[in-house]
Amino acid sequence: MTSSRLILKNLPPKVTEQKLRELFSAKGTVTDVQLKYSKDGKFRHFGFIGFKTAEEAESAQKYFDNSFVGQVKISVEPCENLGDVKAFKKHGKGKVESEETKEEKPRKEKNKHLQEIIEKAKNDPKFAEYLEAHRKDAKAIWENDVSTAMENIDIVEESNKKPEEAMAVPMALSDLDYLRSKIVPLNQQEEFVDEGIESEDEKSKKQEIELITLKVRGLPFSAKKKDIKKFFKPIKLKSLRLPPKVKGVAYIGVITEKEFKLALNKNRSILGGNRITVTKYVKSKEESNEKKEEELPEWKQKEKELEKEESVGESGRIFVRNLCYDTTEDDLQKLFGSYGTVTEVHLPIDKYTRKVKGFATVSFLLPEHAVAAYSALDGTIFEGRMLHLLPAKAKEEKGDNGESLSYKEKKEKSLKKTAGSSHNWNTLFLSQNAIAEVLAARYNVSKQEVLDPSGQHSLAVRLALGETQVVNEIRQFLEEYGVVLDAFNRPATERSKCIMLAKNLPFGTTEGELREIFNKYGELGRLLLPPYGITAIIEYLNQTEAKLAFRKLAYTRFKNTPLYLEWAPVDVLKEIKTDGETVQGGVVTTVDSRVPDVHGVEKEGADEGEIGSTLFVKNINFNTMEGQLKLHFTGCGDVVSCTIATKKDPKNPTKKLSMGYGFVTFSKKIEADKALKTLQRALLDGHALELKRSNRTVDTNVSTGRGANTVGKQTSSKILVRNVPFEATLKEIQDLFKPFGEIKALRLPKKVSGTGSHRGFAFVEFLSNQDAKRAFESLCQSTHLYGRRLVLEWAEGESTVEELRQKTAAKFLPEGPKKKKTKWNNEFDGVLGDE
Repeated sequence: MTSSRLILKNLPPKVTEQKLRELFSAKGTVTDVQLKYSKDGKFRHFGFIGFKTAEEAESAQKYFDNSFVGQVKISVEPCENLGDVKAFKKHGKGKVESEETKEEKPRKEKNKHLQEIIEKAKNDPKFAEYLEAHRKDAKAIWENDVSTAMENIDIVEESNKKPEEAMAVPMALSDLDYLRSKIVPLNQQEEFVDEGIESEDEKSKKQEIELITLKVRGLPFSAKKKDIKKFFKPIKLKSLRLPPKVKGVAYIGVITEKEFKLALNKNRSILGGNRITVTKYVKSKEESNEKKEEELPEWKQKEKELEKEESVGESGRIFVRNLCYDTTEDDLQKLFGSYGTVTEVHLPIDKYTRKVKGFATVSFLLPEHAVAAYSALDGTIFEGRMLHLLPAKAKEEKGDNGESLSYKEKKEKSLKKTAGSSHNWNTLFLSQNAIAEVLAARYNVSKQEVLDPSGQHSLAVRLALGETQVVNEIRQFLEEYGVVLDAFNRPATERSKCIMLAKNLPFGTTEGELREIFNKYGELGRLLLPPYGITAIIEYLNQTEAKLAFRKLAYTRFKNTPLYLEWAPVDVLKEIKTDGETVQGGVVTTVDSRVPDVHGVEKEGADEGEIGSTLFVKNINFNTMEGQLKLHFTGCGDVVSCTIATKKDPKNPTKKLSMGYGFVTFSKKIEADKALKTLQRALLDGHALELKRSNRTVDTNVSTGRGANTVGKQTSSKILVRNVPFEATLKEIQDLFKPFGEIKALRLPKKVSGTGSHRGFAFVEFLSNQDAKRAFESLCQSTHLYGRRLVLEWAEGESTVEELRQKTAAKFLPEGPKKKKTKWNNEFDGVLGDE
């Protein structure tokens, strides 16, 4: 069984959701319990229950099926997905239609027979009279009788009669004619209504009369409504409002222009010792627009909002509802990742309960993959609940559009957008200013003395040695607390979603200051702050909160410097037991490379064409097939793929309905450009197609890291130093390496004679291997000279002449140097071969 949701039948009438949850939780984690009721609140004796996994649901189904709840035997069966063919055939429309046809056949035959009888008796006057008598409105019978009775009577106008004659009743007049004479004409009825009670239309018209509003300012704080009414007498105020939060202000409303002018005459008058001002109040455009929107019904407002939203094929974003409260981002990444590359999963968490809110937003790199996931997963069962997918709203960018921003503000905005990229920054990098402050505090001297260029050694060498000392201390501290620093020396791979690095911190930053700014966005796990407070590692307990903190705090100003944040590698923290709990840093997520098409068929490595070669096609006729659409675009080039987005038919879930848009992918971008120019608004099945280039979501996880900083095995006492700044001299290189041991030889190769500058690398050879190893381990981590990081490698020792010959031969001859065969050697080889 693959379903994690069960249907429970024949439940007892007094069963509750809580009782079912307690009963079934013995077989696994229950994620959802639902009991079904009719519209009038009557229990229908069945319900649904969901489990975290399909295995738990299968175990519960075997155990509880045909068991008793109270005194009633229940039936437990697996629940199928919405629109599943098997479930549809078993419980769906096919069975209902067969029953309906059985009942409708005799009914249709009976109606046919009645129609034939009516057609035959249509011209019969007695039958017509019978039909008239059985009509719902009896007024028609009266009209017929009155018209026949009045045919032989002459009608005389009442204006020509005398009052006495009018009062007298003719003796020959029948009772029916007398009643007819008492009927009041319609025009007289309308006059009677006008003179009497007002109609509802007039009442609504009176209510819609707009008042002329005046604003009264400068009122005493103790002024009440009766004081204001007394002040404006003899004007009758139709409305009077005193704002509860604003004192000394009132709004009054009058109907006529005359009353409005009389109210304005009260301007600059005295009330309660205060001089008040009376002015006409004019509503702003925003207030009038808000009022108009409020007047619209709620469904109309929602409809207007939905019109502005983009479809899944345009935005590539899906809103997922009805999720289990234990769902994680990794679960959603695994579910949706099988349909394409997922760039972001946003799973909101309630800040009070610390639980998932039950919905999420999933963004795809390619919109066509989002459409495939939307078509395949809507209505399916996931962790015991039935998913409901909707098009998600596009991200709203707050702030200015960039036209009125300065260059600095634009730069900060662009940096903030790419803050999540996988930059393989130097973890132990320290700014020169921070190093100078650390050295000044350590040796109890002023910062000026540390940066004094007239000292014994070069200022660049002094700062480089100071940085090496501080970095070694930080490295030792981090390794003691379980940080794997070698993870930062590898190329950028999988990054953690909970652990981040904060760098470029000002000297003397405390743990309390960091917790104060990072605790605002979620609950922290570990916070490692090495000595001097220059860099830190922050761990969040929840991925969503970690991403929110990263997005909000990256490149923001902390004290007097920008805050640099970087996601740490997944294996940067070892398992550490704290307070009896095991904390594991980092989360590994895997994305399946299999990509299904819109109809759910998996394709291994689908050809996506060049970047920009996919077109988004709107306004497709609902009857148009994919083959017709492909044929329409073949004239512009080679069509790699052509898909039309579909959804399940709510009336018949086994069928698919076209959503009116799709994607066409060409093999080359030039062909897509040609289609955009030539086929825009072209007709297909009576519909003018709208074309635009398919938007691809920007992948923020851009790998910009450097290659691996591999430290080879020590082969000699010679070190190759790369990336040496051109400002550095031979004496400065010697002063930098001298504290670690006695130097045997130092060479700084220069360029072609006459230029006077070196080539950017140097060779340093120590007398002993121990001194060389000590220098290598200290300076290879993060030592900067004139702002450039020194890269150290082990150099090979002195080579003999024979070794140099072999190297040269291996370079030019891949198979190595060939031995010369003499005549004697050939004869000897032949003898050995014969034997």
